[in-house]
Amino acid sequence: MGIKRTSKDDFWGIFHVKKPDVTNGVSYYKTLDALRPLFKDKEFNQIIKGFYLNVSGRLPKDLDSVRVSYFVNKLNCEKVVVIFKQFFRDNGLLEIKPNEYPHEIILAKNYGGEKYEERYRNYLVLETQIGLDLIKANLLHARILFATYRWQVRKASLPFKEHFEPIFKKYSPTYNSLSDEEKDKFFTDLAFWPNPPQVDWAHMMVNFVLGCDWNWVFSDPNYLTPGKPLSIREINKIVKSLGFQIPIDWKP
Repeated sequence: MGIKRTSKDDFWGIFHVKKPDVTNGVSYYKTLDALRPLFKDKEFNQIIKGFYLNVSGRLPKDLDSVRVSYFVNKLNCEKVVVIFKQFFRDNGLLEIKPNEYPHEIILAKNYGGEKYEERYRNYLVLETQIGLDLIKANLLHARILFATYRWQVRKASLPFKEHFEPIFKKYSPTYNSLSDEEKDKFFTDLAFWPNPPQVDWAHMMVNFVLGCDWNWVFSDPNYLTPGKPLSIREINKIVKSLGFQIPIDWKP
């Protein structure tokens, strides 16, 4: 869809969808793949102002489903809902919860406050575009990147750019299309944590790419202050239930 800018005045809506014919743990990424043609659709991109994606919820029944949040001009609300619903019907995607019709909202209320609203919205749109690139190109690398971010980089306050940029450059055309100034701004937003113990802004991308996050860490005093990064062996114990393991010698 290209890089767009969304306004703090754009309306916001949500759909929760899944592919009903695949097993838990696989369905989330299969559903993302099933949604990709919509994101490239010409009519969709003429109407939509931006979208971002993540796991539908925290309950086990939601972990194989995708939450599609989107921004749209007030005048196009009805039209974009029709486009979404028609795409879901045509592609065998099941709505698992009632959709939230587009409405006004302050998304950044708990993530720094209203003064960050436009910045937060545009970060969400961009992190989703980069995340879609990473997942399509190399899902395992993408998941490892964000698991090691959570348990090494953020935990020990290590440099963000050194961790992420090699894989962003290798796998994300969206990232490579950004100017140097835009890249620096993206890393500033990715590292932003304005309201501890509320989740950091990177949580949105961790949740999207990895398919989960460990929200309890944000209320743990041992995580709120810089600490010792976990070893790969320690992280592998944590991510085992997610269905992958990290090579002991893995480097970004």
